[in-house]
Amino acid sequence: MTRSSRLLAALAGGLLLLPGAHLAGCKSHDEGSAPAAQASAAAFGGAECGACGMVVREQPAPRGQLVYHDGTRVFFCSLGDLVQYMQSPSPHGSVEQVYVEVLDPKADPHQPSTAPRPWEDADRAAFVLGVKRGHVMGEPVLAYASKSAAEAVAKRYGGRLVTWSAVRKELAQGGPAMPMH
Repeated sequence: MTRSSRLLAALAGGLLLLPGAHLAGCKSHDEGSAPAAQASAAAFGGAECGACGMVVREQPAPRGQLVYHDGTRVFFCSLGDLVQYMQSPSPHGSVEQVYVEVLDPKADPHQPSTAPRPWEDADRAAFVLGVKRGHVMGEPVLAYASKSAAEAVAKRYGGRLVTWSAVRKELAQGGPAMPMH
């Protein structure tokens, strides 16, 4: 056996001792490898909307994402699309986490932007409905990191403050959401 063939045999044997080494780095970034309980919000990159197929980054914020129990992550170009998508059964199991982009309360909601924003757990965010907004499809939903930020925007622009539960109910049923208390 030549020196180079002994070296190759040793390397091959060493790789066999490392279970799964041949699979390292083969996980899809969309599928997510962390258990859903440890999932956090992720940048949407070039993702397409799970509901309408539009490129998410090209649509104005706030946008959304959800993480299923199996770790699958789906992005949405609007919160309305996210809510509608959640109404359908999924082969990925239950939804474990919903994230929404939160807007800067100092920014004018009449000037929509496609710039990325921070993500917040939808259950912790506060929402404003009823503010007219151009360049968005469907009912405009504004998301903010805090209730006080959302209250200020609602007061300034004539909207109403609601919870994530109320947003889901209104968009799913088409009726008015109950104000947040």
